[in-house]
Amino acid sequence: MSLFQRRRGMDIKQMKNFVSQELKGLKQEHRLLSLHIGACESIMKKKTRQDFQELLKTEHALLEGFDIRESISFIEEHIDRQVTPIESLRILCLLSITENGLSPKDYRSLKTQYLQSYGPEHLLTFHNLKHLGLLTEQVSGETLAAMENKVSKLVTDKAAEKLSDAFSSLARKNNFRAISKKLGLIPRGHGEYDLKVSRDMAYVFSGAYVPLSCKIMEQVLERRGWLGLEEVARLLGGHEFVTAAEEPRPPASQQVILAVFLGGCTFSEVAALRFLGRERGLRFIILTTAITNSARLLESTMEM
Repeated sequence: MSLFQRRRGMDIKQMKNFVSQELKGLKQEHRLLSLHIGACESIMKKKTRQDFQELLKTEHALLEGFDIRESISFIEEHIDRQVTPIESLRILCLLSITENGLSPKDYRSLKTQYLQSYGPEHLLTFHNLKHLGLLTEQVSGETLAAMENKVSKLVTDKAAEKLSDAFSSLARKNNFRAISKKLGLIPRGHGEYDLKVSRDMAYVFSGAYVPLSCKIMEQVLERRGWLGLEEVARLLGGHEFVTAAEEPRPPASQQVILAVFLGGCTFSEVAALRFLGRERGLRFIILTTAITNSARLLESTMEM
């Protein structure tokens, strides 16, 4: 019998208790149900879109490095149909990041198509994205070598060594494939990924991808430091880390991990860290300057 049905036959005291206590709970359940239904409707609206499955397939192909030309054709069609500017930019940035930049030919072609479809005011958007390293044009090895040779003649030998390191870093900057392989960002599971029985942090992206920031935290916790992750740090454009002698650690069940995100983090990263915490018996405290997503990030580049 439901709480609402039990109201029949109540005396005044019981009715007062029902109104002050149990009815309050019913109202809360009703509010949560409305919220859940609203979320389901929003998800289904996106999921039943004409090109949703094709978009998902393209994103997975880009992450794994398959059918790149076919993916570019889909992006061109996306732009031609004038799907929202943000969505087209998002998948363009994913292509650029996973392929370590676009070839000069593809960059010029896709940029021209985008500007023709959405307007020349987005020239500044492309400039901002290029500056941030989100949508870039590949620089050939010959071009980098020529630049390095010219600049090296203008500086001292000591400075030339530093410039050489900088150019080497530039050549491999944002090397998604190497980082992905080294950290196992793309799970190699067999069969369909069961979201009801989560196996790893990739469940936040339907088993397709583990958030990079969360994977790095997992590796640091496993290794009890950065030892062995120096190459990953270099590939990310960061620095090597040296840790001091470790003090005795409390049992894992007592550990509290403080994760700090400068610039913002996504709900996916929060969910992935919660999963990691449950699996390892850890408690994560997350500090971030903002909760963001791809749309908010790209919108900010249009306003810069």
